[in-house]
Amino acid sequence: MRSHPIFLSLNGHFSRKIVKPNRIGVSTLTKRALLIGIALSTLANLWPAYSSLIVQSSRADHMHLSVGMLIPFVILLLVNVVLESRGRGLSPSELLTVCCMSMVASWMQGEGLSGYLLGVITAPHYFASPENRWEELLLQYLPSWAIIPDRDLVRGFYEGLPPGQSVPWSAWVTPAFWWSLLIVSVLIVNLCVSVLFRKQWMDYEKLAFPIASALLQLTGASGESGKLSVLLKHRLFRIGFAITFCIFCWNITTWFITGLPLFPILSGRPGKYIFTLSPHIPNVIFAFSLMTFTFGYFTRSEVLFSIWFFHFLAIVQAGIFNRLGYDFGSSDPWCSFHPAVGWQGFGGMIVLVGWGLWTARAHFRDVWRHTIGKASGGDSEELMSYRTAVVLLFVALGFGALWMHRAGMGWAPLLAFGFGTAVLYVGLSRIIAESGLVAMRGPITAQAFVWHTFGIAGLGPFSAAALSLTFAWFCDARGLAATMFAHVPRLGAAMNRTARRGLGPSTIVACVVGAFVVCSYVIYQGYHATGGFNFGTVSFASTGSQNGFGISNITAGRIQQGTFSTDWTRVSYLGIGAAFAALLFWLRYQFPGFPIHPVGFTVAAAPPLGNTALTIFLIWAVKALILKIGGLERYRTTIPLFLGFLIGYLGGVTLGLIVDVIWFPGQGHQMHMAW
Repeated sequence: MRSHPIFLSLNGHFSRKIVKPNRIGVSTLTKRALLIGIALSTLANLWPAYSSLIVQSSRADHMHLSVGMLIPFVILLLVNVVLESRGRGLSPSELLTVCCMSMVASWMQGEGLSGYLLGVITAPHYFASPENRWEELLLQYLPSWAIIPDRDLVRGFYEGLPPGQSVPWSAWVTPAFWWSLLIVSVLIVNLCVSVLFRKQWMDYEKLAFPIASALLQLTGASGESGKLSVLLKHRLFRIGFAITFCIFCWNITTWFITGLPLFPILSGRPGKYIFTLSPHIPNVIFAFSLMTFTFGYFTRSEVLFSIWFFHFLAIVQAGIFNRLGYDFGSSDPWCSFHPAVGWQGFGGMIVLVGWGLWTARAHFRDVWRHTIGKASGGDSEELMSYRTAVVLLFVALGFGALWMHRAGMGWAPLLAFGFGTAVLYVGLSRIIAESGLVAMRGPITAQAFVWHTFGIAGLGPFSAAALSLTFAWFCDARGLAATMFAHVPRLGAAMNRTARRGLGPSTIVACVVGAFVVCSYVIYQGYHATGGFNFGTVSFASTGSQNGFGISNITAGRIQQGTFSTDWTRVSYLGIGAAFAALLFWLRYQFPGFPIHPVGFTVAAAPPLGNTALTIFLIWAVKALILKIGGLERYRTTIPLFLGFLIGYLGGVTLGLIVDVIWFPGQGHQMHMAW
């Protein structure tokens, strides 16, 4: 069964039949496209690191589609408008190559990789003290080849070096070598999974891929009407750009004129309002996320409704449980605001992924037939052959498993961690491919799933210590570029077959280059500039739970506790969530017009929803109003307005960064912040 009425009904206001873009451009990947892609991938990692760590201005490391990539890519599109007028412009195929490389590689900076990786491998020795007893509780169980094994070697990173001393690069070589192998293996797994799911998601389930659709329009790969050069002449695009950019200009002016009031939105942290309704009810946050608002316009209305509706129910459920004194313990780092709704959501995500695999069983039988040589030709449209994808997948998975086992993790916890990671990676990739909502997380982390399934009694100290290392590359239930890898085959479908086959390797290379450059830059800045303590980001702080210090502290505390075992209450709510999600799928199968979407249930209490739920409600209401008054035709004609909002937003963030660099270095303004 290659398609299913449940999934065929999820494509929003897009056509049920996917119209593949014209495959235009050169027949191979050009040298200039690869060089520009590498350059843009490097820039997409460096400028956010400089902005957030040194200038302490806008961040670009918390959304699936990074502003770190979007800003230089839009600048490239503007330059290309000039080059096209002289007959030297990049073709849509070349622009897509650059887009794919930089879109995925931009994940290597900040809290995508470099922030938590460097924090996790430096924190254990630096923050160890006689008071916290990490020496006996944690350090003896951590492999020396995976961390910086000496406090004196990392002191300079956090505090800065005295004059005349140099960076101890040699101390970083061994952990950098082993971590780079693991990171590359994870990236290869993500690439292979995206190849294996492409036909199912794009051809059979016909997911909308709103992010890819917007990028295809901007590059001209889906026709001339959506190209930036054409949009610049569109009245609605100009209106959208002017509204957003003028708000930014006003708010930037308030930095210089005391007493001038801020515009209540697009002002960064001051534009976030927290309301406490009751000590028992989770805080209600009023904030506006323009990125969520813009891409939400391309999301199916029932998905938007289900997300804010289930978020409201999650707040009510948490409030009732708190009022009744139903104690679950505290939430784990990067998990939902209440353990019950978080584990319910994870149970729902297991069903979401499991149901998707069940409906794709015919497709995966075909994949296996190609792998063992009993079929051929069916994978000619892919980035690589199915056989290559399957072989690389198993090799990369095997290496990653051996790496983690060598680091100290037992086989049973390793299998559980692999299961949880796979559910979150595939589930989030599918949700983003369907919804386009760029600020989204899973309901819990894979580490939390392992911790509460086994407890320290089932894990043992070596597995617990090894599990703490996994936060270096999978810290916030977001996935290491998995969601953007899922868009690479979709964008590659607009390229000819020969050029498409080079996208996978070039994207991996871009990630490696981006990771190397940004990690080297952060290490150098820590030793020679401000010191990690002064970076101003959570990743290198000495307080809280969402950093290397916090993870080490939690792990050491649970090892010390010793009796922490399986939390059957949380596991039972996972089962409740799975059963409820299965009921939702059954209702959608029995009643095709059923308005509640299971996706909303899976992410109802995920961390970003606290900041974006109001925005999702607003864009749902705006879409409903437009469709009610003007129908699909009016909906389509207003798309340039929302693209204008987006480009104006990127322009405003860029202007704010320039002003911060010139007038407020080290005291910048986070106009683009977390969610």
